Amino acid sequence: MASAKLSTKSVGSIVKLKVNGTLRDFIVVHQGKPSSIYDASCDGTWLLMKDIYETRQWHSSNVNDYANSTIHSYLNSTFLNLFDANIRAQIKQVKIPYRPGSGTSTSINSGANGLSCKIFLLSNIEMGGDPSWSYFPQDGAKLSYFILGTGTDANNKRIAYLNGSATNWWSRSPYTYSATLAWYCYSDGDCGDVSGCSDTYGIRPALVLPSDLLVSDDGSVSTNTAPSTPGSINLPSTIKGGEAINITWGASTDAEGNLDGYILERSVDGGSTWAQVYQGSATSTTNTVPFGSPSVTYRVRAYDTQGLYSAYRTSSRATVINNSAPGAPASITVPNEVNGGSSVTLTWGAATDPDGNLSGYALERQVDGGAWAEVWRGNALSYTDTVTKGWASVAYRVRAYDAYTTYSGYVTSPTRTVNNNTPPAISCDKASGTDLGTKTGGFSVGYSVDDADGDAVSVTESTDGTAKRTFAATLGADNSFQVTGEYFMKLLNGRHTMKIAATDGKATTEHALTFTKSVTEASVTLEKPMDADAQIEICVLSVIGSIPADAHFTVEVTNNGNDEAPVWEDCTTQVKTGANYVFENKTAANGFAFNFRVTAKRGESGTGGYIVSIQGGFQ
Repeated sequence: MASAKLSTKSVGSIVKLKVNGTLRDFIVVHQGKPSSIYDASCDGTWLLMKDIYETRQWHSSNVNDYANSTIHSYLNSTFLNLFDANIRAQIKQVKIPYRPGSGTSTSINSGANGLSCKIFLLSNIEMGGDPSWSYFPQDGAKLSYFILGTGTDANNKRIAYLNGSATNWWSRSPYTYSATLAWYCYSDGDCGDVSGCSDTYGIRPALVLPSDLLVSDDGSVSTNTAPSTPGSINLPSTIKGGEAINITWGASTDAEGNLDGYILERSVDGGSTWAQVYQGSATSTTNTVPFGSPSVTYRVRAYDTQGLYSAYRTSSRATVINNSAPGAPASITVPNEVNGGSSVTLTWGAATDPDGNLSGYALERQVDGGAWAEVWRGNALSYTDTVTKGWASVAYRVRAYDAYTTYSGYVTSPTRTVNNNTPPAISCDKASGTDLGTKTGGFSVGYSVDDADGDAVSVTESTDGTAKRTFAATLGADNSFQVTGEYFMKLLNGRHTMKIAATDGKATTEHALTFTKSVTEASVTLEKPMDADAQIEICVLSVIGSIPADAHFTVEVTNNGNDEAPVWEDCTTQVKTGANYVFENKTAANGFAFNFRVTAKRGESGTGGYIVSIQGGFQ
């Protein structure tokens, strides 16, 4: 059971002490020395038995000499021995003010001349009797618990009971007008009456205990002892100036069970001076060692609820590393567009370190406004992170650290909204960027388009930045980018880029291929000759385009184009001059039918040309 120091007990509170093996209530009626007329021995906690213990004669010889009275002798012998030995040993030997002898003398012995005793009755004035009353000795001073006079409140403070009934009880004060009378307190609390010393009234023993004594509700008393010295004190192996460290120590014990806490002190000058840095019940704390301190030492001691301290437990003297933190990185850059399921490359500016021991950088990520988590550390100035699809937002921050793992402040990126759209996918047997080589005639490239999100996809095919066609793609269906016929013919010789662009309205995927057109000779004819009802005798043709002067250019016509071996007639000169051509052939096995054949071959200069259209008529 926890004990309480007597000095903490307020006036009017109850203290339990064992008397003859039974717990009895005692009222705290005063704390300290009541007045200057009291000896120093009277400085302590004054206790008065709450109830009347028993009834006794003041003096069997009916004289009011308290020092030699029957009641004084009984209290300091028989009654004193009713206390347990541990309590009896703690009761103070005090010198209380009293009137010596008997008769009508009013002189008082006080101070060092007071009556030596351990158990005593209160004087009439100590219990609130009015000192102005006639025949009233000045044997003390009013105690704090009582009220002066005989008013209702004052009397109520003095009423005491024996076996449940209010009963008269003795004071130690003699009546100064007679040698046989003593003052007593009446059952209603009035203390202004006297009676013969041989009469029998109640007794309320009083005593003084040391104020630092501990008392428990079980009636035990003990002298408070200091807690034990903390068993150990521990510091980190590395201590940096300006940074918080954790100090721990072993728990103390207290014989009285009233351990209250610990006080931790710090010295940065080898123990010459100490400063308190912690007080509380924990056995650990954090503390920041001042930057620039060459060394640091800590010591700790325990204390109890009564203000007693253990000895100190002192740590070893530790050297302080006064390392300065690096400066924060100059900046951090995150792309404006961040796509879920894709990677994002982050870059930051280099940090500086005043001590020249910069070691690296620590990068942290925040997803959807949640907690920061480290994702990388190293000495590079960039990092490629994978953004998980489904994140709503992401932010990054980076800080520098040095060889002592001292960190700079953070530099933090803007928060980026994550685009969780999956771009369309283009599947082609030729990887994007593939060079298809030299093409001398039309060709096509097969491909298909898909979208993981099932979005509608629009596809645009283009060559050299000019759209060929745009259409709504059927996801997963086969498509063909055709560079054939007239479309191929219109392309100039040289390198060309063909591009397939697929968009879902939120993202675009491109697939680019290159090829080189190299056509030095071309021949154009009608796939099906034009039938005529009669012999075709004359025709006129116009070839529109760009034919270099040194090109090998030939125009031929036939009027029996349906025959197995048509007769081809050269009309190059007529075409060049714009003249009509008259057919020489007069026969046709399968009926007359018109056709032409235009052939062009690059000349020595290597200059390219082209044909836009062939126009004309026949009859």
